[in-house]
Amino acid sequence: MLRNIITTISIVALSTVFLPGALFAQDGADQPAKADPEGLKFTGLPLINFSTDDGVGMGVRVYGTYYEKDYAPFKYQAYGQYYRTTKGYEYHEASLDALKFLGSPFRIRINAGLERYLNAQYYGYSNYQDIQRQNRIKKGEMPINESVSGVPTLYEVSDDITLNKSAIDYPGLPVEQKLNPSKKQLRDRQDKFYNYDSIKPFFTATTEDWVAKDGIFKNVKWLVGLRLQRYRVQSYAGDKESGNAWENNQTLIDIDKPTGYDATEGRRFVNSIRLGIAYDSRPRVRELNPNDGIFTDLHYEGVGKGTGSHYTFDRYTATWRQYFDITPSFLKDAERELVFAYRLLGQYTIGDAPFFEMGRIYTMRESALGLGGNGGIRGYPANQFVDRMMTVFNTELRLTSFRVSALGGIDFVLLGYYDFGRVAHSWAEWQARDMHRAAGGGLRLVWQKNTIINISSGKSKYESNTNFSFNHMF
Repeated sequence: MLRNIITTISIVALSTVFLPGALFAQDGADQPAKADPEGLKFTGLPLINFSTDDGVGMGVRVYGTYYEKDYAPFKYQAYGQYYRTTKGYEYHEASLDALKFLGSPFRIRINAGLERYLNAQYYGYSNYQDIQRQNRIKKGEMPINESVSGVPTLYEVSDDITLNKSAIDYPGLPVEQKLNPSKKQLRDRQDKFYNYDSIKPFFTATTEDWVAKDGIFKNVKWLVGLRLQRYRVQSYAGDKESGNAWENNQTLIDIDKPTGYDATEGRRFVNSIRLGIAYDSRPRVRELNPNDGIFTDLHYEGVGKGTGSHYTFDRYTATWRQYFDITPSFLKDAERELVFAYRLLGQYTIGDAPFFEMGRIYTMRESALGLGGNGGIRGYPANQFVDRMMTVFNTELRLTSFRVSALGGIDFVLLGYYDFGRVAHSWAEWQARDMHRAAGGGLRLVWQKNTIINISSGKSKYESNTNFSFNHMF
């Protein structure tokens, strides 16, 4: 309920910023065709978000986009971002995307920044997660590990007092021996059981170009790049959270000690070389908001001692995206647009990937944290389902409901989506069943063609996910 309220508030708040322009510019056929922007244009955006994992987030992102004839969708686009949340997630970044960089035929993308997950999630590796049990553990409704008492619970008097059977069998015992850990004590000691703290400065650079200007390869492009990352991981075991009376138990990473646990002892590098090949027939001027075409890519990422890393693994990702303009005639007459889009993604990781990288999904354009969050199955927390093999199918309906000319032009796009997918430890284990599913919808604002704001909420069988982000998911 709270998520739905926050989502509604976010939409209303944004509408109060953007909708007044509609008083001065009617949408639809009464408006002349919108001229293509020229020169340097700035768009500054407040970043406002809410999620159960990260809390309330606030920040700012400022775009500078330079438009020039014969460059599509733009010649340069740069942005700077500051963002942090009340639960300690931080993402600060500077980015540059340049077509025909310094007169060369190459497109260059450079990103540098700092990402911190104060409550990064680790649920282990499996397609068969007992989500109800996980929620009971975090809420203090079920003791685990060192919180388990050898004497059965008799009665829960209150959140602060839980009697065990010794209260009846041995009434003369000291009071503390007649008590099991209370619900509040369990909640204080176990609410971080699936969390850890991850700090990561990063730098990425890629270059790409089309294989040919015309002919059968005119829609084929290649990509070469590098990713430099330095991780530091901190366990919550033994810490006492603000407002809690008891210290944290050991967390799941302390018990499993997965590959990468050594990052709790010192900084660890995960540097990679990236290679990609893609077929992209999307309209060039609508690369970020396509209504037609196919965008499919094969992406490889290699990590090892040769790249200055502490771990060695290879990650292979294949993605197929397709877009269809299915606008019926009555909507076309009203200058509306209805697009059906889908994405099929599969990723396989070979080698000793650390647990904080195993769930990372990277394509030539997108990234996600396992099959959850706003980049996977959009009804589960990030990293809910992680393993060596991850597959997901996403579908979306995008209806451009109306347009206004305020602030350089804004399209209001209503969104509906349905996602399903699963993970497996190997090809042999993968089967076309036991899929996890989620459905949802929301609103996207397309501002000056190349700034896209996404507000959406999805729900699965046991969880839900609300997010405020930028760009289409695919």
